[in-house]
Amino acid sequence: MKNIRSGITFGIVGGLLTFLFGGWSVVIIGCLMGVGLGMGLGAKLERKDPVQIAISVLPTALVSGAILVLLSIYQNSFVQEAIGKHPVESTIVLYGSLLGFLGAVLFTTLLAALHGLPEKREQQWKMALLALLIVAFPFVDKLTSLRWTAQIIFALIFVILGLGLNIVVGYAGLLDLGYAAFFAIGAYTTGILSSPQHGIYMNFWLVIWIAAGMAAIWGFMLGAPTLPLRGDYLAIVTLGFGEIVPVLFKNLIDVTIKEPFTCWILPGIINLFGAKTTMACITLLEHEDLTAGEKGISPIGRPYLPFIGEFKSSDPIPWYFLIICIIILSVFIIRRLRDSRLGRSWMAIREDELAAAQMGIDPVKTKLAAFAMGATFSGFAGAFYAAYIAGIFPSVFDFSASIIILCVVILGGIGNINGVIVGGLVIMTADRLFLPALKDFLASLLTHTVLPSISNPVVQLAVKDNANPILYRFLLFGLTLVIMMAVRPEGLIPNEQVRAELHSAEEETKE
Repeated sequence: MKNIRSGITFGIVGGLLTFLFGGWSVVIIGCLMGVGLGMGLGAKLERKDPVQIAISVLPTALVSGAILVLLSIYQNSFVQEAIGKHPVESTIVLYGSLLGFLGAVLFTTLLAALHGLPEKREQQWKMALLALLIVAFPFVDKLTSLRWTAQIIFALIFVILGLGLNIVVGYAGLLDLGYAAFFAIGAYTTGILSSPQHGIYMNFWLVIWIAAGMAAIWGFMLGAPTLPLRGDYLAIVTLGFGEIVPVLFKNLIDVTIKEPFTCWILPGIINLFGAKTTMACITLLEHEDLTAGEKGISPIGRPYLPFIGEFKSSDPIPWYFLIICIIILSVFIIRRLRDSRLGRSWMAIREDELAAAQMGIDPVKTKLAAFAMGATFSGFAGAFYAAYIAGIFPSVFDFSASIIILCVVILGGIGNINGVIVGGLVIMTADRLFLPALKDFLASLLTHTVLPSISNPVVQLAVKDNANPILYRFLLFGLTLVIMMAVRPEGLIPNEQVRAELHSAEEETKE
């Protein structure tokens, strides 16, 4: 019965989402709903024959798929008219609902049945299925004309940022409130080195590594003065750094750099002996506008591949696969770091810095490595972001960006790579996909259904101006975090050690 309730919940949530997106969205929503429900059910079941598991969860899958289809049909038959739109052709609704139903049932039973395999084989099959979904998504999105891929790319950028911050906060236990500064450093490095605005046309495939290296250097520079600090004091220093960097880039509009040896050091030595020098001062930059202030740097060079050509904004598919490759590389490197001696040193510092130092771990090198490595992945994200939008503006890298990245880590599951990925996708798809769709839905519903029934024009205007969920995005965001911290403080997919620490009191009570 509990499984049936889960199926009803998933079906209702998926069906309500079709209210916002309509059309072929039921196909993708049905498949994603099946994946989530199947993994949730499989984790609760004992390992037994996969066929028996599939049969046991089939009623739940059928219920969730049926509710999804019924709500999708209701959306096309009644909701479309209520928001002033023409219903979609019945054949499209029929085929879309059928595919959504099959996707929900198939993926629910398949993901749950995989739990009956040995653990290693289960993980292999899940990874293969995940790879299939990742590869198929942008093409299905293009066929259905939903245009979700461009917004998913922004979510994946924050996934990379979350993975980098997870090194600093999740592994090393260093609270960083200015992580967006490294994001800005990577983006502006890319803009300066590959923008026609500066007459430099450096290849993107080289610039992305330079941006990551530059971010790592700044991460090292930030880490050096913060070594004696812990907890709240470290948070305040990193917050200050995060506030300084965007202001710095905003004001680099008249930069003059002179070579110090020929301009000051050598002439100063010669003057000590009473002699005069005629050596010319070497000027590297003179009154150079590096960042264009509030206007930002635009355009910025983009990646180029032989058979694809230059990446374009009108075709998000190459960008999608590029960022997927960056995420795969990042996950591979971070997993190796986590399991290495350095990763174990980070975790020892997080648990007890004094005890770790007594055991022979160098806190200085360990902390500096955490800041540098965490900043490196932010540099990757910044380079990709700059090339993707072909422009950089300082307002993007404000304090709220750092907080959102930190919430990605905490909401997803601090110290857990899979949790950070899920957290980034949940937060950013809600912000980039769900809220804009909800805004359009409410606006249409008010215009064609609610507002005509209100006679008072003042009330009409007040309702129209305030019924915009994007205005309350931070309120909704904060409310979600409050509820999450009260109900599940360890995150969506927690690290086992963090989970044990947060629920230690409950375990003691049970004993």
